[in-house]
Amino acid sequence: MKKVMSTFLVALASSLTIMAADSPKYGQLKGRILDNEKNPLPGAVVIIDSNKLSAVTDLDGFFSFANLSSGDHNLKVTYIGFLPVSKTIVVSEESTVDDIVMSDTSRELNEVVVTGVFSGQQRAINAQKNNINITNVVSADQIGKFPDSNIGDALKRISGINVQYDQGEARFGQVRGTPAEFSSVTINGSRLPSAEGDIRNVQLDLIPSDMIQTIEVSKTLMPDQDGDAIGGSINLVTKNSPHRFTVGAVAGTGYNWISRKAQMNVGLTLGNRFFNDRFGVMLAASYNNAPAGSYNTEFIWEKDDDGKIYVNDYQIRQYFVTRERQSYSLSLDWKFNDYNKIWFKGIFNNRNDWENRYRTTLKDMTPEGKADVRVQTKGGTPDNRNARLERQRTMDFTLGGENRLGIFGIDWKLGYARASEERPNERYIDYRLKKQKFSIDLSNPREPLATPEEGSTITLNDDFSLKELTQQQEDIVEKDFKAALDFKTKLSDRAKLKFGFKFVSKFKNKEIDFYEYTPIDEKAFDKDAFSHTVDMTTDRFMPSAKYKAGTFIDKYFLGFLNLDDKNQFESEQVAEELAGNYHARENVTSGYMRIDSRLADNLQFMGGLRVENTDLRYIGRIYDDETGEVSKTAPATSSYINFLPSLLLKWEINKDFLFRAGYNQSISRPKYSALVPGMKISRGDNEITVGNPGLKATTSHNIYLNAEYYWKSIGLVSAGLFYKRIEGFIVDEVAYNKEYEGNLWTKFTQPKNGGNANIFGVELAWQREFSFIAPAMKCLGLYATYTYTRSRITDFNFEGRENEKGLSLPGSPEHTANLSLYFDKCGFSARASFNYASAFIDEMGASSFYDRYYDAVKYLDLNVSYTFGRKTKITVYADCNNLLNQPLRYYQGSKDYTMQQEYYGVKFNGGVKVTF
Repeated sequence: MKKVMSTFLVALASSLTIMAADSPKYGQLKGRILDNEKNPLPGAVVIIDSNKLSAVTDLDGFFSFANLSSGDHNLKVTYIGFLPVSKTIVVSEESTVDDIVMSDTSRELNEVVVTGVFSGQQRAINAQKNNINITNVVSADQIGKFPDSNIGDALKRISGINVQYDQGEARFGQVRGTPAEFSSVTINGSRLPSAEGDIRNVQLDLIPSDMIQTIEVSKTLMPDQDGDAIGGSINLVTKNSPHRFTVGAVAGTGYNWISRKAQMNVGLTLGNRFFNDRFGVMLAASYNNAPAGSYNTEFIWEKDDDGKIYVNDYQIRQYFVTRERQSYSLSLDWKFNDYNKIWFKGIFNNRNDWENRYRTTLKDMTPEGKADVRVQTKGGTPDNRNARLERQRTMDFTLGGENRLGIFGIDWKLGYARASEERPNERYIDYRLKKQKFSIDLSNPREPLATPEEGSTITLNDDFSLKELTQQQEDIVEKDFKAALDFKTKLSDRAKLKFGFKFVSKFKNKEIDFYEYTPIDEKAFDKDAFSHTVDMTTDRFMPSAKYKAGTFIDKYFLGFLNLDDKNQFESEQVAEELAGNYHARENVTSGYMRIDSRLADNLQFMGGLRVENTDLRYIGRIYDDETGEVSKTAPATSSYINFLPSLLLKWEINKDFLFRAGYNQSISRPKYSALVPGMKISRGDNEITVGNPGLKATTSHNIYLNAEYYWKSIGLVSAGLFYKRIEGFIVDEVAYNKEYEGNLWTKFTQPKNGGNANIFGVELAWQREFSFIAPAMKCLGLYATYTYTRSRITDFNFEGRENEKGLSLPGSPEHTANLSLYFDKCGFSARASFNYASAFIDEMGASSFYDRYYDAVKYLDLNVSYTFGRKTKITVYADCNNLLNQPLRYYQGSKDYTMQQEYYGVKFNGGVKVTF
């Protein structure tokens, strides 16, 4: 890798030296595009001398041209929904154009000024149209028109994106029919670390939607973007320093069907510029407290030797969760002059989940209905509300600069990011009653029902004995140190060069400590415990009223136990629970080169290459139940290089009709837990689970075609085709009677590069208001998207399933769709939104009978608001989420066999927003 990079750098330095020596003196030009209210217009096209050279404004409305010949030039600015602006400019060594103000077409026609949802559409559509690659852009005011509390919920409105849920909120995003781990989430262009211990996926429910200025989804990667994103890259742009004094505030409350408690939501944004507009500041803060919960049933299905299907594990669960989100961001910038600027952006997100879970389990049930009954309470200590606290945090801080040195524009970044998860004093108390007999009604396998036979019970009583009393601590930390340097210059009047380098050093630690406690006087303890019970049975149990949650040990009794008192309890560390601990270090060094060229007035080309070198060092744990001990492994190291080319053409058939085509390669690195060189040995069952530090990144060849038509009346229609050839996707192989290291294991589990897959997709989108039908209908509009994805596995390297045909890639829904009808007039806005995703395989088992599927979902949400005022704008809003009470449902093998069914109820929110 060093030789490759050295050769690359020498060649690049030589060519640039020659360029610098031969280049004549050029002038510089910089300016800003604003609307009538002095708001920046991102995505405006600025053209010099009739398409000889062009640029697109950034999120703050700025554009720049380097190395323009001195003298007079014609400048033209275009923006959908605004009248074009043309003017003559004089370029000297360093020239700055005064702010260019564009007029909304509705002002010229004496119509109602475009505001609300349509204003947000203008900015987003212009940015989407003028980017060279295929993107979807969603602005802050568009996000605000949906009843979405976090970024994950906002993402499900975007074409080609599906989301997966946790406790009624979107947690992970899937782009273009690929699993969540195949896409990246970045903040201001820098990838966020993951707060969870085993995966790289970023928890989208950590980030409130009102903290983000813009969401940019890149479905095709450019050479200057990280290559670790097969599905696509989701970039969250935090609020930038404003161009004028800005204040915004929100206060609201809400109600949830399950908790039946009030919610709270407050936020504040404050920004201004100082010192003759050289210094800009933007502060934002958000706080949300939402008591919620869920009703849940879970089942595991098995087959006996005669092929009879029966329930092997039967659970009824009830959750009570209070979710608290806090988020703070800061944006600073200092302009030394028009060509040299330094900036800082930082965001901190904290989510506290206080959870109590009450679970009744029929464990190891036989086909005849015999099972042990387990009754468990999950909680925590009094300082954590006697609930299990899960505290997840992410933060990202970046210092950067934009500078010009001779013929080069230079951008640099230094960053630090951190993600963590803490679970302090997580407690469980579990009582068991052995050998109970049940009648199982499987007439409807979607809702199997176990009824105790005479002499048996499912309800906690003093016949039960203590099975487990445990407490654990969990600490997961991931730290990223990042540095990036980018150069850009003009090669000719129609071509630009950009190249750069990036280094990321990542450290990840997972530490779990787990103890089991035994009361000194178990009889006295049981008597005390049985006098502190609570009946959680409710007639509102949403999976079905026939399920009864039952009686449980009270969370306060569990929380106030003094487990450190050796006069009351004996303690023992459980070594098996420590087997998943690990320490990881990853270094990713990358370099790229990109050339943009205008081959003709209406044809743009982009070509480039990115090279990424990944260097790994992992230390895991080995647990052997024969010795009952856990030990560290020796460090396992590996490295690999990926060459990622990218080509793209953008053909402007006319000013409203575009066609894009391209090819690129991308990767997806294995999840952390798969790379850990650990080993978990159960000699009693003759089973072993092994890590695989030799895993390679999954790679993908991506081809895409896209056609887009943009209406002058603010809207677009688009159709796209995409194809992905995925090589070396990773699965957890479960093999039986397999030899490993000289021993024949009854069950062997290990992650491996399991095979290849083809993904073919069609993506359609429509976004338009209805003035084309009749002018009076301009206040109405429709937003609709549909994505079809077909995935098929080939060359499957999975023991026992090598010859199966027609298998789909896990995490790939075949159909996703969005439909949103909106109204916006005289300050009143209303939107009804429907979201659909078809069922898909989520996890592969040893055979098709054990495959786990994520069932189809249908979500219906409603938002209404009224805005009044001119300089000070006040908005009163009301939101309704999940009006169809859509459950989270998994099934096993066949749609009829429910694995999990969890209901969250309908949520209502309302409040007031103020901006001036």
